[in-house]
Amino acid sequence: MTFRQIELAGGHTVGMSGIGDPVADHLAVLFHPTPGASAFDPEPRVTDRSGLHIIGFDRPGYGSSAPWDVSVDAWVDAVARYLRAMERSADLSTATRYGKISAIGWREGAVYAAELASRHPDLLHRLVLISPLAPQNAARAEHPPIDAPAPGWAASPAGYDDRLRRMLDDAGRQGGLGVTADRRAFAAPGLSAPHVDADALIVYGSGDGDATVHDADWYAVGLPNATVERVDGGPDLIARHWERILRFLAE
Repeated sequence: MTFRQIELAGGHTVGMSGIGDPVADHLAVLFHPTPGASAFDPEPRVTDRSGLHIIGFDRPGYGSSAPWDVSVDAWVDAVARYLRAMERSADLSTATRYGKISAIGWREGAVYAAELASRHPDLLHRLVLISPLAPQNAARAEHPPIDAPAPGWAASPAGYDDRLRRMLDDAGRQGGLGVTADRRAFAAPGLSAPHVDADALIVYGSGDGDATVHDADWYAVGLPNATVERVDGGPDLIARHWERILRFLAE
């Protein structure tokens, strides 16, 4: 896992982390939940052999990103500009060439991933939404992405709980500033379901009381090439189904 600070358009410095193969020709952007931070790998053993390079950005008020008021649209536009700059730089390099860019939205992060796909469809190869929360639910959700496995479920992958708690600790370094900024952005008028033809996968858990089939259906309406899957699990399903998710992106 790598970590550094980068400057987005407008002069804002934000934290960025990367996992997987740093010279892979397929790049994916992971949008973290609320609360959350970029320095998180759901299952390193799967990530390391995926053939993907996955990056994430700390949203304002989380991790190493200073707080500022930014809308969902403005955030994804800033991320898109950075991704396009990465593409241009990679085209001039013999080491890396990003032929494909995909987006992964985890829980509240699905709001941002879907908006990136809607506003920049030419940039996106595929879209994955994991335990997605529709904006109106994301604006009032109170539970972080952690829960004990239900009776009869397989245990989370080794080390998952520790990695998740480290992410949540990093997310809370500035108190509740990130959560406040996220909820303000989610509550803003004008956010609508994504409309994009990219291949998409939407996965939600049978034991998740926050991200339900109603949220999954809200996103699926405008995604004609989406596959919606209900799987066993709660908030920890990102780790247990990480291999399936990355395989979909790599196809």
